[in-house]
Amino acid sequence: MKHMPMKQRITLAAVLLPMIALGQLQTPAQQAEVALRARVTEYLQYHVEGNFRKAYDLVAEDTKDEFFNSGKVQLKGFTIDKLVFNDNFTKATVTVMVSKTMNMLGQDFPVTLPSTLTWKIENGKWVWYDDVKSSVGNLMDPPNRNPEPPAPQSNSNNTSTAADILPKTLDDKTLAMAAQSILQQVGVDKKEVTLLTNRVSEDKVVFHNGMSGGVQLEIEAPDLPGFSATAEQSGVKAGADVPVVFRYQPGDGVRRGDPITVQLVVQPLNRAFEIRVNFSAAGPATQQ
Repeated sequence: MKHMPMKQRITLAAVLLPMIALGQLQTPAQQAEVALRARVTEYLQYHVEGNFRKAYDLVAEDTKDEFFNSGKVQLKGFTIDKLVFNDNFTKATVTVMVSKTMNMLGQDFPVTLPSTLTWKIENGKWVWYDDVKSSVGNLMDPPNRNPEPPAPQSNSNNTSTAADILPKTLDDKTLAMAAQSILQQVGVDKKEVTLLTNRVSEDKVVFHNGMSGGVQLEIEAPDLPGFSATAEQSGVKAGADVPVVFRYQPGDGVRRGDPITVQLVVQPLNRAFEIRVNFSAAGPATQQ
């Protein structure tokens, strides 16, 4: 630096000296945390990008076959919550939250799940390995070894997700039970209405949303002159009831007799309730 102008030497020293001092002051624990956090971030980011070939390079030799043969699911995002070291900073347990999409009953639901990953030093670098005693295995596997269930999650538009009632385990049996539990939280007070054929009349069905998040109600009805089926609102908040009004106004000279079917479809569950609409000269309809 003897040929460098004094002002530049002072500036360079002002930048380098704090960095050198910081490196010298770091404890082995701090250095291990910085190195491990960087490797975990790199590993999880490859899962977000879907670049599993590069993620493979961060896997321990004794776990490479397991990783290679496992199913691959692309993550939506992740956060690193906690790092715990053991064996003189040669092994560590890392708690993360991973976001991904889960398919239940043919529908995709965004979920955020806790996952515990085990890491160790191999050839001087941190690598992920599957310690069955303490981890949930590959991120691609169902987290059926998690000690605690995740907290309920909702997306930004207040629609429900599968994580609203996520069970502690996610094997096939519990997934089926969770799916059934979700479906049982929405319903209608009746599945049949009657409209008059000799005057304007109305009848209604009340839809109930017992879930912890909002749902969307869609109505699929046949095109019939004088007939309509409308909900007071399409978005149904958590715990709310929404009436669906069925109305018929005669006027085309045709006497209705055969019943029709209207479907109330609940999204994102894709659950459909079939409502039978009867036509009668007299019935329990509200006359107008």
